[in-house]
Amino acid sequence: MRRSKLGKYIALAATVGLGLFCVASLNVFQQASESGGSASLDTGLKDAKIKVHDTLYAEDDVQVVLGPPRKHKFSNVSHNAIPVFNFKQEEEDRRNGVVKPTKILTGDEKELADMVRQGYKEYGFNKIASDHIALDRDIPDTQHPKCKKRTYPHDLPTCSVILIFHNEAWSVLLRSIHSLVRRTPEHLLHEVILVDDKSSKPHLMEPLTDYIKRFNGKVKVKRQLKRSGLTRSRMAGAADATGDIVVFLDCHIEANAGWYEPLAMRIQQNFRTAVCPTIDVINQDNFNYEGVTDPFVMGSFNWNLIYTWRGIPSRIRTEDVIDQTSEFRSPTMAGGLFAMNRKYFNDLGTYDWEMDIWGSENLELSFRLWTCGGRLEFVPCSRVGHVYRRASPITFPNGVGKTTSRNARRLAEVWLDDYKKLFYEHSAADIMKVDPGDMSDRIELRKRLQCKSFEWYLTNVFPEHFIPAEKFMLAWGELRNPETKMCLDMMSKKDAQAPASIYPCHGQKGNQGFFYSKLMEIRHEDLCLDASESKPNAKVIWYECHEMQGNQKWINKDKKILFHAMSNQCLDRSSAAAGGHLVTNVCSGAKSQEFVFGSYSTVNKF
Repeated sequence: MRRSKLGKYIALAATVGLGLFCVASLNVFQQASESGGSASLDTGLKDAKIKVHDTLYAEDDVQVVLGPPRKHKFSNVSHNAIPVFNFKQEEEDRRNGVVKPTKILTGDEKELADMVRQGYKEYGFNKIASDHIALDRDIPDTQHPKCKKRTYPHDLPTCSVILIFHNEAWSVLLRSIHSLVRRTPEHLLHEVILVDDKSSKPHLMEPLTDYIKRFNGKVKVKRQLKRSGLTRSRMAGAADATGDIVVFLDCHIEANAGWYEPLAMRIQQNFRTAVCPTIDVINQDNFNYEGVTDPFVMGSFNWNLIYTWRGIPSRIRTEDVIDQTSEFRSPTMAGGLFAMNRKYFNDLGTYDWEMDIWGSENLELSFRLWTCGGRLEFVPCSRVGHVYRRASPITFPNGVGKTTSRNARRLAEVWLDDYKKLFYEHSAADIMKVDPGDMSDRIELRKRLQCKSFEWYLTNVFPEHFIPAEKFMLAWGELRNPETKMCLDMMSKKDAQAPASIYPCHGQKGNQGFFYSKLMEIRHEDLCLDASESKPNAKVIWYECHEMQGNQKWINKDKKILFHAMSNQCLDRSSAAAGGHLVTNVCSGAKSQEFVFGSYSTVNKF
């Protein structure tokens, strides 16, 4: 299928008459209701003739699906009346070679589709859907019923909420502000500080300054004179803050009912505790607020020093989780939404000033908290919705790769001690060419705070974390089928239940770097090869490692055959073609069933 410039389908629910979708212009700023309601906008789409439930075609392979109309312009948009990019359907159609019937859109219909596409391009989400929803809308209270029965002291610490924005969408930013003002007790919300990281969009200049006057000084805006990035902008906001607690949030969120009190109480009980709310999902396509059903997941990281999520290990579940309201420890945090005692945040060293734009600052603070006397917790009774963008529109002046590599090197060199070699083993070879800059002040901070070693962190805070060192391994490196010179390859898919595939061996690690653990797992970070069926050509997939062997136990025979004990079959390849899948079959000794690791341990024997 020929792909569009953006390569995205749009499922666009269009309206007729008063329900026409609107395009944001500066008129919205003057026409928005004083209560924060949805604005009346001049769309320029006069009497657009759009038939409900028709399937039309926009040029460049962008499909538009039209749904039922809205009742009127100011009503909240229902599930069936929201514009959506249908990414999953696009991917499935592309894999299956499906070609959609097409009809060319022209005039107002085409302009409407173009507006939706442009919103995704500029912001990473459906801006038109957001613009069409009230700024102070009601959202479902996603707290567990037991959370609603909790009581909190009246004299909790006050908060300064800090939001960093750079060229954010108007309606999304304002909805973040309105939710905070509306759902935080007035006597506890000391201030909301908006830090503008050198935005260039006109609506974020004078119109924003004028709009926040309605909050009577409770909401303030601080302008950065040059592009500074997330960490430096947060430091600038924290420097101006005067509340007892600093709360750092992204600028595309909605605070839910009772979000602040559970966080504040934990900090009041122990000022060295940093706390994170449970992150609900605001759908980036239709802006529906979707609560997570199971808040009991915690932060982790891989040895590329990238943040990941994982289930709570039984140790923490047993010690911390009494019921659905229980706060629990987490080794790391995502970093977008958290709160700390303001004085403790400063005493602990705020952020690493030399980290550019974005990346690694969350792990750096997580490691520093735990090793320097602090604590990090997730709080299920605090709920904040967050828009996860389809793609980040953030620009990196020095390039994404160079910026994130520099930040990661600073993290590794300052905090990982001898474990930094694992980071370098998992990174591209050219990372050593990236200058991490002067780190002497952060090394001195670590000494001054008398922080514990990273060995202590792995032993006491995160003993469940997989350490790909030889003393824990039986083999590692590529997993090659010698007959075809094909290797097991992640194919850039890091999702559980993705099929295990092969690709020509390239010797560059990365997607072809694996570990064969003492538990006889074949691992890539937190994913393991898993087979659940016993039949010819049974599929083999990647699944979250559970360390209980079973479907994930592969017995290495003679360093060339991988026997799957549960199914009594052997690892096999379905074909010799690149992108072919791995399967299990009855062990036959065929060349297709031979797989060899790049290196074998001299310490641990099979």
